[in-house]
Amino acid sequence: MGRPTLARMHYLERTQWLPREDLNRRQMASLSRLLWHAHDNVPYYRRTFSDAGVAPSDIRCPDDIRRLPLLTRAEVRESLAERKSTAPPFATIQKTTSGSTGTPITIAYDEESEHWRQGVKWRGYGWAHFRPGDRVMHYWGPPQMRPPFPKWAKIQVDRMMRRERYVDCVAQDEANLARTVETIRRFKPTVIIAYSQAGGNLARYVNATQSRDWDTIPVICTAEQLYPHDRVEIENAFGPSVYDSYGGRETMLLAMECDAHDGLHISVENILLEVLVTEADGRKRPAQPGETGEVVVTDLHNFGAPLIRYANGDLAKVMPDEQCKCGRVLPRLKSVEGRKADTLIDGFGGQVHGMLFPVLMLPLARAVRQYQAVQHKDRSITLRIVPSPNFDDGSRRFIMESLRRTVRGVPIALHLVDEIPASASGKRRPVIVET
Repeated sequence: MGRPTLARMHYLERTQWLPREDLNRRQMASLSRLLWHAHDNVPYYRRTFSDAGVAPSDIRCPDDIRRLPLLTRAEVRESLAERKSTAPPFATIQKTTSGSTGTPITIAYDEESEHWRQGVKWRGYGWAHFRPGDRVMHYWGPPQMRPPFPKWAKIQVDRMMRRERYVDCVAQDEANLARTVETIRRFKPTVIIAYSQAGGNLARYVNATQSRDWDTIPVICTAEQLYPHDRVEIENAFGPSVYDSYGGRETMLLAMECDAHDGLHISVENILLEVLVTEADGRKRPAQPGETGEVVVTDLHNFGAPLIRYANGDLAKVMPDEQCKCGRVLPRLKSVEGRKADTLIDGFGGQVHGMLFPVLMLPLARAVRQYQAVQHKDRSITLRIVPSPNFDDGSRRFIMESLRRTVRGVPIALHLVDEIPASASGKRRPVIVET
């Protein structure tokens, strides 16, 4: 870990305990610097400010940012060149998202933004008692195309020095799950960082085969929504130290659980996060505690190719503005509810949230290893299930009767399959709505 990242991490470890008023002032100062830079040096945002009839000086508090329009995923994809700064700092890092929404996008940012991202990550991971130098097993998607040998060798040496082990979570047949268990026994990781659903499936295998012979291993769940039934399985397999995290390649870590396990602390020093509810007339307002709304993110330190009011397609709930039991002043998300694109439509045009399926599967945790629901363009639904030996006719009846009551008026087909393929990134979306 480089010195700039360490400096950011130490700064963030201090600011998490500051009075809320002090934290708010610091966030607003960062927002103001970003807006002035974007206005003066980024063609896309110079035009955005002009079209909105707003100047950076008009935004005096975070709520005022709603005077600027949202930035959609499609606009992010199409506007990259115009969103790059014409003055330092320049965007020197570029990444492409996995396209789990069906819309892959490329984002860019500068080196200072990278230091902030890494500092936020290490502060958050520290809440799970994971520190640089600890042995970590990454249980996530397959590696990208192998680079030329000199670079590949450097990566391998770097990972050895950092005591990191990468295990591909895409292949989840019994043979590969057994090999993963053996890797855990040999490598003895201090912490496991896992795609949430892949970690849940590995935990089900550990529990079903009674493979656990280790003490508590903290598990940081990432990249996907952590469902309650998966958390229970992971706790049984690896101990009670299970931490949900929320982020993405566009901005990295946005929010993270602490030891209180009561919501996810938002990294307000690095981002401005809005949760917005759309009213019947199309207007958007901030979500009240307990309401599900659309996540909108402003990256406060990406000056190279700013993301201001980026609607990333996720849905979340905010918590009441109360201090966490851990003593940190950082505000919290109650939960991340999935993706806006995962809302189904019944035969009468009514909306049915994709959370239906994880709730439906709760009592079937021992009968269903994996599942994926696809609503096709004609509104029919195909539900694919990888069954365990406990799946029986009663399980099938329960699923079909529940779905017919909830998603009314659409054809529903249930197929038992041996495997549900992952996407190229290694993620398995539980709900897909074709558009």
